[in-house]
Amino acid sequence: MARPTARPTALVTGASRGIGRATAIALAEAGFDVAITARTVNEGDESARTASGAVLPGSLASTAAEIERRGGRAVQIRLDLLDREALVPAVEAAISGLGHLDVVVNNAIYVTGGGPKHFLDQSPEDLEKQLWGDLTAQLLLLQPQVAHMVQRGSGVIINIGSGSGKWRLKMPIGQGGPQLAYCVAKAGLHRAADRVAFEYGDLGITSYTVDPGFVATERTRMVAELDAIASRGVEPSVIGAAIAWLATEGVAVHENGSYLEAQAISRQLGLLPPLAD
Repeated sequence: MARPTARPTALVTGASRGIGRATAIALAEAGFDVAITARTVNEGDESARTASGAVLPGSLASTAAEIERRGGRAVQIRLDLLDREALVPAVEAAISGLGHLDVVVNNAIYVTGGGPKHFLDQSPEDLEKQLWGDLTAQLLLLQPQVAHMVQRGSGVIINIGSGSGKWRLKMPIGQGGPQLAYCVAKAGLHRAADRVAFEYGDLGITSYTVDPGFVATERTRMVAELDAIASRGVEPSVIGAAIAWLATEGVAVHENGSYLEAQAISRQLGLLPPLAD
């Protein structure tokens, strides 16, 4: 049973490292209690190991420690997007642990072994996992999130999108180019925010798709095939701060259902330098 709290609350999926971790920390700095999900519970767990054998830093435990260091309460929930039976219970655990949800950031994605592969090099099983984790599982998480917020009469949902699902990126596989299945899944997820806004906006629900752009996460820095992304990327903390602002002050600025670029928001907030003319 959650203890009573006057603090706003949020659920951030995929928060052991990268954008999810940075967003959870930024929300804690903004005064939120935060529920977090990921596969990696403790530092060095097998789920943190890359195909090359390197171990990525980050875990639910370390993110929770950062949330608590900023005065927030953290609820840790282990979740694998491929585990269908765990999806709805994960949302329910966040609601039970925090008492309610004011904000949700759906950030978690399915991570394939190694770097991206050409379409013909992906197995049918891997294609199914990619589409399940990055699209179907997201919708199954979204249903109880929206239902909870509709019942309460308010809530903000932010789905993390990708330029891969919107733009025709001229980057080869191995040089920052995304997998075809990832592009397809993200393109599908992009439509969720505007439909949620259309169907439930009058009931107090605000939803956005946020494109983070290139980000130098722990994974993009350590997986050789993703080096082109890391070399062009911004720090995750910049994206996390933009998302936290959008979830709070930004709802008065941006139209419900919008597709937004996190780095453009960061530039407006002075977190990144202006684009060169």
